[in-house]
Amino acid sequence: MKRVAVLSMAMLATVTFAADKKTYRYTCKGGAFTVTAAVEASGRWSKAEPVILQIDNEPPQTLVADPDAPDADSFRNKDYEFYALKNFVRLTRKSHGVVVKTYDVCRAE
Repeated sequence: MKRVAVLSMAMLATVTFAADKKTYRYTCKGGAFTVTAAVEASGRWSKAEPVILQIDNEPPQTLVADPDAPDADSFRNKDYEFYALKNFVRLTRKSHGVVVKTYDVCRAE
């Protein structure tokens, strides 16, 4: 009987700390895009889970957390860099290390 109670408590703790997935739409100078991220109870984006970037009809991109930006929501892959700190949001597209498009002056919808 004790084992069942301990297991149930552990399962509840796991459910309680699971991050919710939320989708954010940004309209920027340069275009619009959406980002789907796991949001922790604190309201911060989870750095343990990747975010999904969707720009118009392009294939979705998976971005992983940037460990060099601990105070910001910063995620990247080889082609895209998403950076958000308070009201400042920017998405940059790169090709072979060269910036080819910038989405800035963004606002969340």
